[in-house]
Amino acid sequence: MKFIKIISLLFVFLVSVNSTAQQTPHYTQYMYNMSIINPAYAGARADVSAGLLGRKQWVGIDGAPETQTFSLNVRAFDGIGLGVSVIRDKIGLISSTDFNADISYTVVISSQSRLALGVKGGFTNFTNNLSQGITPDNDVNPDITGIYPNVGMGAFYYNTHFYAGVSVPQLFKTPKYKLDNNQYAAGLNDHMNYFATAGYVFDINEKVKFKPSTLIKIASGLPLSVDINANVLYDNLLEFGLSYRYNDSVSGMIGIQLYDKFRLGYSYDHTLTGLGNFNDGSHEIMLLFDLDLEKRGRWLNDSSCYF
Repeated sequence: MKFIKIISLLFVFLVSVNSTAQQTPHYTQYMYNMSIINPAYAGARADVSAGLLGRKQWVGIDGAPETQTFSLNVRAFDGIGLGVSVIRDKIGLISSTDFNADISYTVVISSQSRLALGVKGGFTNFTNNLSQGITPDNDVNPDITGIYPNVGMGAFYYNTHFYAGVSVPQLFKTPKYKLDNNQYAAGLNDHMNYFATAGYVFDINEKVKFKPSTLIKIASGLPLSVDINANVLYDNLLEFGLSYRYNDSVSGMIGIQLYDKFRLGYSYDHTLTGLGNFNDGSHEIMLLFDLDLEKRGRWLNDSSCYF
């Protein structure tokens, strides 16, 4: 147990070396969880859309990341989408909970295409349980708790068969990876996480659709993260596919549509790096709820994109 605590605290030190280059949580089923990273997505999917997601990464490694998310977004009135999200993230001795509100505005580009612009704002409550860690020199570090603000922005374009989005979900610096409150100075993040997403739906026949997609994440001081996905949707009921994260992992995923309003999804990631020898993979489960009240306003009156 002492060895595990030493490794956990060393992990915190490694993360804090480039503290402003912090990673946002990884999601394998990001295409159905995009409101978390892109506020412009609010209102794009349905009149009322809610989602729950739980992710346990690198099973078998003590202190490995664990993430739970809740999101809800609605079409409030003509062209305005509103959303809220809660993200609980735990890694090593660090735990945090993000609370954010989103607002988007949808512009009509043509009869079959839309462009949405969005902003998010909120705060993060974090706790660094450093007193629970043990260093090789048996140093004792005090716990650090705090709250800091967050602002993000994004754009999202979509039509009946294609979507593309760009976003920066966290514009401000975060102190949650610091070992000393005096190390933190509020301001714009010098090493922001930039996201780009895109996907297309190919109609193979009346029942089969092929859905390739990608997510690219850029963060200064960290390796480029690229996800490439290939999913197949059968009869609007069953979806399955494979995903590859560059120099990191391969994943399998499956989704089932239940009663037209619910979607249950599961994914499993196998790590390709040397870390894969010490864990049993990563698991992610998701439940989506969509309610169509037929009050679309400016939104696209077509759900065939299936993002």
